[in-house]
Amino acid sequence: MSMDRSNWMDHVQDVIRSRHYTWLPEGLGGEPVDVAMTYLVTDIMHVCKAAGISFEDVLLEARQRYEAEERELREQKQQQASAEV
Repeated sequence: MSMDRSNWMDHVQDVIRSRHYTWLPEGLGGEPVDVAMTYLVTDIMHVCKAAGISFEDVLLEARQRYEAEERELREQKQQQASAEV
């Protein structure tokens, strides 16, 4: 799918500033979530290129943050389970 990206960076900056990401789980433009996530990652790659940022570095940092958040969630669940016993 080809997209018009003529004013695209303005839209990206608006989304970043708004911190309004609730549309992500619903898919983009009614697309299934797996397709929407592909479009989203593609857009992130374009943002990185336009900003002179290494996508691989962003991906590494995102993976580290994801793993830390998942670890924290597991620990919280374990603490809740221990408190219930």
